[in-house]
Amino acid sequence: MKKILLTLSLAGIAFFSSMAHANKPVALWLCSDFLEVNETVQPTALGFVAAVNHKGNVQEAVLDVDGVAKLQPTVVTYCKENPKVALRDALVQANGQVIKQ
Repeated sequence: MKKILLTLSLAGIAFFSSMAHANKPVALWLCSDFLEVNETVQPTALGFVAAVNHKGNVQEAVLDVDGVAKLQPTVVTYCKENPKVALRDALVQANGQVIKQ
């Protein structure tokens, strides 16, 4: 499990550092920033957002891959409708919608 988390972390860091808005911490991303990310990497981005708090500190040691995969379609839909909303807020909103279903 530690190897998977380390691999995801390194892959995420490498990917996000090559992006145009890489100087913006993931904790501060808007939905519009998230929608610019390639669809294949969006689950990893959501995982980072779910694990990192507003101050940019990691608050979750384990990434819930299945939970993130369930939330991705809902977050994408919400972000397309609300591109100026903080991605963390969109994730919370999507999480509430998935739980209600």
